[in-house]
Amino acid sequence: MKQEYMGVVVDRSLKTDSDFNALNVIGHRQVGSWRLMLVSVADEKFVALAEKLQNSMINIQDGCWYAHFFRGVELVVVYQDRVFMATVDPSTWAEAVHYGFDHGIPSEQLDFHPRTVKDALSYFGVID
Repeated sequence: MKQEYMGVVVDRSLKTDSDFNALNVIGHRQVGSWRLMLVSVADEKFVALAEKLQNSMINIQDGCWYAHFFRGVELVVVYQDRVFMATVDPSTWAEAVHYGFDHGIPSEQLDFHPRTVKDALSYFGVID
């Protein structure tokens, strides 16, 4: 059985619209001026996609951004220049949260939501 990661990417974090082409977008949600994309990626392609995503993100000097991915209990937070492995349990997020906070991301934006398939599909309106 193939495993997939699901993830959330903010469109403004990417340098150009053409950088969306590498993403398998399955849903969108507008939150203020941000357009969030729900994406999926096969397990065997995840490392390559994470590297491509990092290369596609705006320079960290222009603002710190992240994308987060989840699969089962795994949580992966991809910043422009760092990747953190954790679980969906918030008690495992300290390093990823501190890194983001230290680089100017408000703590309320470091909630890595949604982080389950069911919550993601509901949040993005893919299912009720």
